[in-house]
Amino acid sequence: MKRIVFILGCLFLLVGCWDRRELKEIGIVSAIGIDRNPETGEILFTSQVANPSALKPEGGGTAPPIKVISSTGDTVYKAIRNVNQKFDRNNFYAHNKVIVIGEQLAKEEILPVLDAITRGKESRGYVWICIAKDMQARQILSINNQGIEQVQANSLESLNENQKLNFDVTVIQLNDFYKKSLSKGTNPVVGVLEMSGESSSNGTMSENTQQVKLSGGAVIKEDKVVGYLNEKEARGYNWIIGEVNSGILTIPSIMEENKLVSIEIRETKTKIKPDIKGGRISFTIDIKTSGILVEQQGAGTLSTRKEQYEYLNQLEKELKNLIEEEVVHVVEKAQKDYHSDIFGFGTTLNKKEPKKWNEVKDKWLEGEFQNAAVNVNVQADIGARELLKEPLKSED
Repeated sequence: MKRIVFILGCLFLLVGCWDRRELKEIGIVSAIGIDRNPETGEILFTSQVANPSALKPEGGGTAPPIKVISSTGDTVYKAIRNVNQKFDRNNFYAHNKVIVIGEQLAKEEILPVLDAITRGKESRGYVWICIAKDMQARQILSINNQGIEQVQANSLESLNENQKLNFDVTVIQLNDFYKKSLSKGTNPVVGVLEMSGESSSNGTMSENTQQVKLSGGAVIKEDKVVGYLNEKEARGYNWIIGEVNSGILTIPSIMEENKLVSIEIRETKTKIKPDIKGGRISFTIDIKTSGILVEQQGAGTLSTRKEQYEYLNQLEKELKNLIEEEVVHVVEKAQKDYHSDIFGFGTTLNKKEPKKWNEVKDKWLEGEFQNAAVNVNVQADIGARELLKEPLKSED
């Protein structure tokens, strides 16, 4: 009898996956877009689905590598379910890489829009979130001319991941977006996707030249987009939050007028220190950065160690002034124009002075944050590697 019970128990353990779905029965979604339908006011949900037959190594003929499907509904989840009325596969979202939200909807609300996505068992916290600037998300996902990747979502994912090489833009993943959105001391900045390409004589772009570009950042306040950061402002923002891993800054050449020098940033450390004096709150931003000279357009010769040292000192001063200017500019923009604490000053204050934070947190954005004084200290170091090399010059 014990043997029979043991055998039956083993049979139960050997059963297959009850919720298994065959690959040929599902549509693998690689990117999704969510818009407000301008005609009906409904939610417009767009999914970018990979076409496995077109992605085979031996080639799939002329079939496109992706299929873009849109559906509408009163809610996001209803719109997702309505996809089944026009598509022959049941969409599978575990491999989704990017969520794009149209500008019109992003200016209304964001968290309720994401609710149906995050509640699903297939959702992942490392998905990138982007705002489609001046257009609908569906338009972004319909552009096929994007990099080498056959699946456009892979290109969009790479654009976000490449931010570590280019600090002119901002990026954020789903988990970090929720963390900052639900905090009273920090507001998120979201990556921005916009169209780029060559314009014709009438100002329009042809389909062959249209490309999607990651640019600047979208400032969030009270769960909606309230404005945008340009590339200079995005750099200032990244300096403050310590997200500068690599990038190129250009400063005027000291050797020759109207020429430039390129500095590659290699390492940056940032500290934000709150201070309270006479009841007034202020913040000090300490930035330490190091880089190397990778290009100089101006011609000249540095024959002695003293000349090299003085030249480096002058470049470091120029770099220091540029960083300070960008940081001060974006702080003023956030305080005066957007009233949005995108730098986490409130979170920093809460950690060091929790009692003071409890006093001001309910009026933080519309009072204390706007009026807080911000001091910026920058220490810039430029390595001397390749310094003695002169630019190549043509012979007369």
